[in-house]
Parts: sequence; C-alpha cells; structure tokens
Amino acid sequence: MIYTRLCALIVLCRITLGSRDFTALLSSAPESHTDLVLKKTEGRLPSWLKGSLYRVGPGLFEHGGRSVNGICDGLAKVHGWYFEEGKVQYSSEMVPSHVYNRTMDEKVLAPSVVTGDITPDLTLAEEVRIMMSSFDKKDNANVAIWDLEGGRSVVVTAESPMMQQLHPKTLKYEGQLLSGAISKMGWSKKPMFSASHFAKHPSGSSFNYILTMSVLPWEMKEVSYEFFEYIPGKEGRVETRKVGSVSQPLTDMRLLHMFGATENFIVVPLWNFQFIPQSMFHVLHDMTHLCQSIRFTYENPFYIHVLSLGSKKKYKFELPPARGVHVMNTFERTNSKGEVEVVLDAPTTSNVHEIDLNKACMFDMMKIPNMKDTDYLYKNVPWNTTLRRYVLNTNTLEYIIEDFPRIWDPVDAMVEFPFVNLAYLGKEYCYCYFQQWQMSTNNMDLLKYDLCRKTAKSWHEDNKHVMEPVFVANPKPTSEDDGVIVAPVLSMTLRTGLRR
Repeated sequence: MIYTRLCALIVLCRITLGSRDFTALLSSAPESHTDLVLKKTEGRLPSWLKGSLYRVGPGLFEHGGRSVNGICDGLAKVHGWYFEEGKVQYSSEMVPSHVYNRTMDEKVLAPSVVTGDITPDLTLAEEVRIMMSSFDKKDNANVAIWDLEGGRSVVVTAESPMMQQLHPKTLKYEGQLLSGAISKMGWSKKPMFSASHFAKHPSGSSFNYILTMSVLPWEMKEVSYEFFEYIPGKEGRVETRKVGSVSQPLTDMRLLHMFGATENFIVVPLWNFQFIPQSMFHVLHDMTHLCQSIRFTYENPFYIHVLSLGSKKKYKFELPPARGVHVMNTFERTNSKGEVEVVLDAPTTSNVHEIDLNKACMFDMMKIPNMKDTDYLYKNVPWNTTLRRYVLNTNTLEYIIEDFPRIWDPVDAMVEFPFVNLAYLGKEYCYCYFQQWQMSTNNMDLLKYDLCRKTAKSWHEDNKHVMEPVFVANPKPTSEDDGVIVAPVLSMTLRTGLRR
C-alpha cells in the first residue's frame, strides 16, 4: 500500500470557476464518496503503479452556529485513491469519532482543543470539561495516516495516543485504537501527547512517544518523552515495547511533532517551540487554545537527543536555537576516524532572528482568513527556508551544521512537507521531495532536491496548487529516484465540480 504522512489541507474540494486562490481548499466538504472512477485528463500511469494512497484532513469547519477557522481544527475526513491496471478509484468518509458523533447528536460543533479561533468561544465550563475528559473523548484524528498493522487497517493520528482505525478499502470505521503503551505505564504517570508522525524503522516496525508527567508532587518538575516500538503482531494486534525516554524540565516542555529512526538510534529534535501556558490565572483557556500556550524560546538551546536502541545509551546535543517541524530523514554513518555519526536533515528557518517568531503564533498561518491574505503571509510567516543537516558525533559529542544551497526559484518560498523514497528511510540518500509554497503569490509548486549534487528542480503550472507529494518507487528500481510522484493538485480553471 502507498501510505502518506501529514495532510493539513482538504484534498477533496469544491472548485469555483474563476477562483484565483485556494479558497476551495478551506471550506467544508463533508460528503462521502464510494469507488468513484476518476477520469484521466492527460498522460499515462505506469503499469506497475498499484496500491492505495490515503490522506486525512479537515472535512467540516462549522455546524449548528459554531465554527472554527484553523485548518488543524476541522473534523477529520479521510480520503483514499486506489491504483490498479492504469485506473484510479476514489473514496472518502468523515471519521465518526466521538467529537464528530457528539457534533451530530447535539447539532452543534462539539467543543475541543483548538489551534485557531472557535466562534462562539469556549465557555469556562467547556474548558474544564475538555481538560478533565479522557483520551477517548479527544479523538479528532485529522493530521496524519500511518500503517501500524501491515495493511490490515488505515490508522489515523493526531498529537494524541488515541488513534482511529478504518477499513483500507471501504474506509468504514473500525473503532478507536488507544496506544498499547498506555497500559504499560504506572498509575503515577499521566499521559498527555504523542507525535502525529510515527518514525519508521528500516526493519518495518514503527516508533512513537508518549509525553508523560508524574502525578506525584515531588516529581512534577519535569516531563518525560517515553518512546515505544510498535510491532505488527498476529491477528491484527500491535505489540509495543519501551525503548527509551528523554526528560525535559516542565518549564521547558517542547513541541515534538516528528522525529527520526535509523538502524540503531532514535533521533529526537526538540526544536525551540515551548509548550507552556502564558498565565496561571488563565491556564484553562491557554491549554484549550494552543496558540496561547506555544512560544518560540530564543533564550534556550535547540536540543537533539540520540537514543541507542541497543545499548540504551543516551546522547544529548545542545545547538543554537532553531525553528523546525518536520524531518526529511535521519541516518548513521562512520567517519574516517571510525567514529559513529548520526545525521538529521530537516527544513528549518534560515535565520530565527530575521523575523520575530513570537509576533504571530505558529498556527496563525493555518487560520483560513490569514491563508487567503498573501500580504499577511509574506510579512508574518518565516518563509526563508533552509535545508539543514545536523551531523552528531556520538564519540566526541561534537556536532557540525551544514546548510544546503537555497537554489530553488523563487527563493521566497516555504519548502516543507518532505518525503523521501521509503526504501531509504533511516539510510543515506540523495533525493527529497517537497511542497514549495510561495508566500508572495500563494502558488503551491513541487520541488525535487538532490542533496548529493546540490541541485533542485521545480514543477509549476499557473492556476495549479500541489498538495504534499508522495514518492512511489518502481518495484524494480534502477536508481533511488526511479518512480513517480503522487500528489493531489487543485485546479483553479475547472468549472464547478470536484477535483482530485
């Protein structure tokens, strides 16, 4: 199967004739579709392209007089494309989570933690209820897709140990999936968050963490990122085992959206986004409105932790402050002195001091009104992306930072949502594929970057917006980049209808 990672935008869209922006991406589309046969408009599909591509994102932004304006806050909708013998079929379904069902039952958008604005705003009673509720009540998994069970189900995730399962062909709901790691924690630990993105090990198993805090007063000064391996077992059961942990002071708790895995290590980048309420007098409001709880700390280092899967030894590196979210790839190598180096590649902000990163919340760019305003995006979003390599020497605990040349055109673009050939995850590689989002024009293009030759190639067509790319390798490849890119493209020139 072809599984994809983050999809923060709606894939199935309404298109309005003459629209010059991607407004169609930012409106509700809760309708379900089953086995639609897609018409091919140009080109041809390779005969070897078989499998399924899944995406998840927001499908409903408003209901019963209440609405949200952050694309990370809409109720989850999953999409599936099925490729076989040169044909493509498409299906989509809203995910019937507890949040969705409550919305339908009460005929108003159910209250939940938001990254953007919710109108009318949450009441104090709703904030209390949200913070006191269990994981099964916080299950709007609208961020990422993962394959935990060897293709037996589609697993939909968010920043929570509570996931959702759907049938891989029909997309029909199969129930909640609470991380089995929860049961292995003692009563004294309170689980809080997980990464939306699992890290894939070269062996095929997956890793994720659960952020925990002790309920014992004398242990509340720090939080722990506890990492678990998820191994597909018999009859669809997923086995879990703890592989290590990283501690961080409670006053310097970091947002960890994605990390990496190599053959022998887990690589944990704790970028400089702190998660802490702005005021203890408004802690409920700040914890349920995430933009009030996340700030970029210029005062503290950027930490990268490296955990050995074999010896369980931990390595900690302190680096200059850095802004990042996603990871391109991680791998390990031996240098000329016989020392083991762990390498992490990531799209980062070139200069964190060029723009005040606390002037706007990191989620403000994901608010629908702001996404339509190119002037706002250009002035407030740190689009000055650099592809950066961190080389971490586990013998000397020294590091080297290497920047790849910014040779894409135009350079004033946010280069994000990286994807590599899955056969090269955790290994040395050359090619990475990105969405290239031009802040000044709102054009969304496709970028292929060759890190070995330090060359770049972009794909652009007027009135076309490319979503996050997925590389699918030829089953009999002759090179690392022998394959195709699969990416939904929004066309602004079609008549009113549906476009995949």
